[in-house]
Amino acid sequence: MNAAWHRRHPMPPKATTEQRIAWHLQHAKQCGCREIPPTLAALMRKKKKKKG
Repeated sequence: MNAAWHRRHPMPPKATTEQRIAWHLQHAKQCGCREIPPTLAALMRKKKKKKG
């Protein structure tokens, strides 16, 4: 786990879906101590399909 990254990048309080997606994408790049939650991953796939 990248504890330093976690300290510098807390999840915003009452984060919007867009903020949660952005945080988890950066988390996956910088730390990756856990997977993106399945419900959020499903939303990300759905958004990607809409874009084309």
